[in-house]
Amino acid sequence: MQNLNGMNFLVTRFSSLGDVIMAGPVFENIKLNYPGSFVYFLTKKTYADVFLQSPFVDRIIALEDYSPLKLILLLRRLMPDSVFDLHSSARSILTDIFFPGRVSRVRSLRRGRKKILRGEKIVIPDVIDRYLDTLGRKDIAVHTKKTGLFLSDEEIAAGKKILAGLGIPPAAEIICVAPQSKWLNKEWPHFRSFFELAARPGRFFLIAGEDYDGAEKILPESRFYRNFVKNLCGQLDLRMLFTLIKLSGCVISMDSGAAHAAAALDRPLIVFFGPTTPAFGFAPPSSKILEADVPCRPCHLHGGNVCERGDRVCLASISEAQLLREVEKILKEK
Repeated sequence: MQNLNGMNFLVTRFSSLGDVIMAGPVFENIKLNYPGSFVYFLTKKTYADVFLQSPFVDRIIALEDYSPLKLILLLRRLMPDSVFDLHSSARSILTDIFFPGRVSRVRSLRRGRKKILRGEKIVIPDVIDRYLDTLGRKDIAVHTKKTGLFLSDEEIAAGKKILAGLGIPPAAEIICVAPQSKWLNKEWPHFRSFFELAARPGRFFLIAGEDYDGAEKILPESRFYRNFVKNLCGQLDLRMLFTLIKLSGCVISMDSGAAHAAAALDRPLIVFFGPTTPAFGFAPPSSKILEADVPCRPCHLHGGNVCERGDRVCLASISEAQLLREVEKILKEK
């Protein structure tokens, strides 16, 4: 292999959280092949902190920090030797046209997912494989496909301080729960009764998300059980969300970005799939998937907010006892 030290690489993925996290193996494989290279990551400001501690990303460029003209001028000044477009959107393609012959663009396979919605039996590669395929087109060898998020000692210490402030002792069983989604149909409807079934002294649930008032609606009615369920929605920045996931013994999540964060942090993970399906290629690796075999699913590419049946049977038919059994298995193995 020729010495390519000093080469610049640009990786683009604007959103959303799970997709950004799954870009991690692209950075790592670039660095494994070309340790002396410089890797830039272009993303939305909301996700600029995802790879703050990553040893594989040298500079993060937030899209909103630049006007379109200033962004193009910046990228032309950086002059990347190769561009990996992991978004394949109109905006990323406009960025790519300034680097003809240097761009390797991910295949979206949206048409394939629509075929699955129509009931066709086809196989769609998972997102990470499709991202890594962009490297292969530039003759960059793939050595790993594992995602990873990196936390500092200071972040871990701050997370432990938050837990102590909540009255959670160091030896407690901690379960991080991400019950929310921007798509209503992807939210499991039984969390309130699940908490009353599963909560007990020495076991604590941390509810993470953005909608504090929404999370209040799924807290146990019993004041006794509420002591063991902590609503942290709207109170955590992205880095502290990652930290508390890392400090948890188990993570329960909808099909959302929090699930991919848990997988990247090597946490035991339980994921609900309802209106969507793992066949779309978005399932986090090494996770326990809870799904119901009902004929109406999958019914939506992203989840949707209105169930045509009116009962969200794909998630409602998954019982509290099913979830608790999986949680107990994980905690028993620790």
